[in-house]
Amino acid sequence: MKLATITIAYNPNLAELQQNLASYAALSDVFILWDNSEKPIDFSSFRSTYPNAIIIQNGINQGLPYAYNWAIKYAKEHNCTHLMTMDQDSCFEGFDDYRRHVEMKRYPGICSCVINREQPVEEEWTPINDSAQSGSIFPLSMIDEIGPFREDLFISMVDAEMCLRAQEHNYRTLQYNRANLIHHIGSERSVIFMGHRTYVSDYIPLRHYYDSRNRILMWYEFPYDISTSGKAKHLVSRLKVITKIIFFEKNKLAKIKAIIVGTWYGLLNKPKPFYN
Repeated sequence: MKLATITIAYNPNLAELQQNLASYAALSDVFILWDNSEKPIDFSSFRSTYPNAIIIQNGINQGLPYAYNWAIKYAKEHNCTHLMTMDQDSCFEGFDDYRRHVEMKRYPGICSCVINREQPVEEEWTPINDSAQSGSIFPLSMIDEIGPFREDLFISMVDAEMCLRAQEHNYRTLQYNRANLIHHIGSERSVIFMGHRTYVSDYIPLRHYYDSRNRILMWYEFPYDISTSGKAKHLVSRLKVITKIIFFEKNKLAKIKAIIVGTWYGLLNKPKPFYN
């Protein structure tokens, strides 16, 4: 297995990103750091730590799947067989073990790593319905068959859509349970609401738009996967997010508008891009 890894950054904390990369970047055969930040970021220290890394900075947020598809083409040009996608907020415990077992497994479908494991899991591998994009390893031969990442999704449900589409081509997703992917949601913070602790995301309007729109688009693409109760839960969850925004977040009107407009275009099955 020759592994290419792409890590997507967006306005990163450079010290934390450097620490996270140390857990896996040097063990990748090809490493790509793709920066979606609009403002310039100084990656000079990264260039000295990873002199063979490919660092892409276009000064615009082009979304996750656009970067992934670029990495697929680059990986093929450099004779890689697999692509691993990573978030800036993730790091591994035992990446060398994870990579070795993926290579030994020789599985033709998607492999993922258990995330934020709290207790040991007896089974070495577990079949799952879909995986998080961070830490997932995709065979390029599978992508050749089922197609690339869906770029109009931009940020949300990119991983789930690929896994569900792979299932339609008889590729399942396996989760490796011996290593551990530690993942933190960068902007998440805890608050007390009506005597109970809850969490708010502080996502920007763009993220709320695609979260709201894309989950509904999946109802049309994979109607067998979402029950009526599941659809109702999603709509209720949007109301809960709006409530948290009203009480705890800034830029309230823009975020609520993004949720409403994203939900509307989702219900119309129209994958319109985020408005400015």
